[in-house]
Amino acid sequence: MTLFGSEPAPAVWGVGRLVVDGSVTPWPVSQRDIDDEAEAAVAHLASLGVGSGDFVVIVALLSEAIHAVPLEKAAGVLDAKVGVNAAVIAGLHEHGREPGDVFAGVPAVATADEVAWRALVDAGLAPRRWAKVGPTSALECARRSGLHLDGERWEVDVADGEVVVTNRAARLTPCVRLHAGFAGSIADEPCPCGRPGPRLVPADPARRQ
Repeated sequence: MTLFGSEPAPAVWGVGRLVVDGSVTPWPVSQRDIDDEAEAAVAHLASLGVGSGDFVVIVALLSEAIHAVPLEKAAGVLDAKVGVNAAVIAGLHEHGREPGDVFAGVPAVATADEVAWRALVDAGLAPRRWAKVGPTSALECARRSGLHLDGERWEVDVADGEVVVTNRAARLTPCVRLHAGFAGSIADEPCPCGRPGPRLVPADPARRQ
């Protein structure tokens, strides 16, 4: 079987875990998938202000490696934290640390879930969102007007209030209108930052009930 033209299908680099139709589903990816996602992630990190010589810390579980490793590979190394989630916030509280104090001096923080995002907003900070959209990632830029996704590699649409994703670039595990677990819409107008491609706008949590 050949998924990449006349070349044999690549070996499996690793297996991620995606929620597909409400069920946790193994998602094999190749080294080529990781490298290609890393190329796309360069623009994500640039939108955080990351430049040459800067330092990036990625916070992720092993099961999130197919999303986190491309960001790690793309990092030219800003004092930014990507992937702060509810467990990180809970851990800080358990150790008597206030998230607002811990992250106050960090130039850019991208949170991986709504709980962490709300905790930092309530602490007076301005975090950006990082979302795992099926097998790829979307990240909010400095203008905070939606999460950017690479439109050359992925096609996105909305079905029943949830983003669905289809791969445009070849992938070891292809997907067609995969329900990505992201509730929201797609912005119609260009982003004020000037970056092209689709932007995902999270649904108001109050409307998800």
